[in-house]
Amino acid sequence: MEALVVGKPNVGKSLFVLNFASYLGLREIRLEAVGSDGRVLVRRLSLEDAKRKLVSHNAHKTMAAQGIDVEIAAGRTPRRLTIVDTVGISEGIHHMAEIRQAMASTLARLGTADIVLHLIDSSRIGHKTIEAPGAVDEEIASYARQLGPYIILANKIDKPGSADALSQLREHYRGTPVIPVSALTRRGFREVKSFVLRHMS
Repeated sequence: MEALVVGKPNVGKSLFVLNFASYLGLREIRLEAVGSDGRVLVRRLSLEDAKRKLVSHNAHKTMAAQGIDVEIAAGRTPRRLTIVDTVGISEGIHHMAEIRQAMASTLARLGTADIVLHLIDSSRIGHKTIEAPGAVDEEIASYARQLGPYIILANKIDKPGSADALSQLREHYRGTPVIPVSALTRRGFREVKSFVLRHMS
């Protein structure tokens, strides 16, 4: 099964994917990236190397969907899951053709994902920055809710003002489960694991 991690640029998708894989027991990552040309590149990295290479404060550091295979303990039989980090979806039409193509690839993959984990930067609610929640998040939520298992992860909940931000998100996306998480401190990972397990066939 595949769990697709989506959201705007700079909301913490790559850090979430790497730390969630670590939380599930992975120590070395076999990273499988699919380029816009369809070619598959496989790399093996330690978790620390992966964080250094893949996590950045710069928008669109991730330029291709990148999958990590993990096993989740579920009774006697572990279940296999691919967690996929994706290109951030930004507002409007990006000026770089490569980024537009990468975003289009993410949107196409959204339509075939088994589970969608939608990261929103809860610390940027009310701000006018690239990662602040906006129309793109509305569109992702509207589309993904029709597809199957979907949840919003209110990331950066460890930052000041998080309680008010969480209340606003839950009110705004009423009817959709919202889990408070911190990709940095791993808060909420147990709840995310439970959600994923409930929806794995």
